[in-house]
Amino acid sequence: MGAGGKMVAGKVVVKDISKTDVCPLAKVIRRRLRKMGVNKGVKAVFSLEKPDESSLKMTDGSNYKRSFFGTNSWMPGLFGLHSAETVIRHLLKN
Repeated sequence: MGAGGKMVAGKVVVKDISKTDVCPLAKVIRRRLRKMGVNKGVKAVFSLEKPDESSLKMTDGSNYKRSFFGTNSWMPGLFGLHSAETVIRHLLKN
């Protein structure tokens, strides 16, 4: 889910999409999944940390994007590592 506006590496977790909390992007994805009839069963990497509001940047609204959270360099990589670990563990179980 969204890594923007986050700093604390220890708050990154992997849970079912239905258990996500705090993340604005996860809320949007949950809503879209519900419209498709999916309420659970999708793994999500997200942070339990609330986004830092001071990292919110506004745009001119082009490309349907009004704002975004600035991202620290290590957070997207950390989310990727958690994703990779989850996939590898799933593959090793089968």
